Amino acid sequence: FEKCPSLQGAQTVTENGTRMYVKNNGPKVVVIYHGNAGSACDRELIATFFASQGYSYVLPEYAGYSNDSVLPSHNAVKRDVENVIAYLSNSDYTNAVVFGESIGTGAASYHSSLNKPYRLILVSPFTTLVDIARNRFWFYPASLLVDNAFDNVSLLEGMTSPTLILHGDNDTLIPQRLGFKLYGSLPDGIATFVSIAGAGHNTTYDHPETFDSITNFLSQ
Repeated sequence: FEKCPSLQGAQTVTENGTRMYVKNNGPKVVVIYHGNAGSACDRELIATFFASQGYSYVLPEYAGYSNDSVLPSHNAVKRDVENVIAYLSNSDYTNAVVFGESIGTGAASYHSSLNKPYRLILVSPFTTLVDIARNRFWFYPASLLVDNAFDNVSLLEGMTSPTLILHGDNDTLIPQRLGFKLYGSLPDGIATFVSIAGAGHNTTYDHPETFDSITNFLSQ
């Protein structure tokens, strides 16, 4: 965690045990909850993109990642989210945008359930982790595979913040139908769903439409 040359200019900050990269670029801020693969340090592309849009960013690293001695768990990630919210409450940032990708959409949804963001952006989201398990392990009782799983549908119930959902139509890990189902569960009028043609789970950022859609959403 301490050695991340790709995030030039970002500070390493610890809040009640939660490690995060913080780039101060003005009062507007985005919180970036990354996916399961790799680490926070690998998110240079999306962090740099938001910085180019005039945003500061807070990029937390999850417990158990990046050579952390703590075992990763659902509850540990929830504590990380709570610590991020505490950090923001003691800062001068305004109009926080919350961004989550893949498994990070669970953390982003939990954040939004505790503290409504100015805007919410979800890339390749799911309804519940149980639904993902059902898709990948259809032959086994999925509820036994996932303990205390994130339920994004329940977490975002009553959501009032403008929300953008982007999902590749060639995603075989988290099928697009799950992202669209989550979109359909949100209150009418607050959400926009963008299907990224030809994008798989790990190639969403290869398509300019992804960044164009985020730019347009932030400018509205």
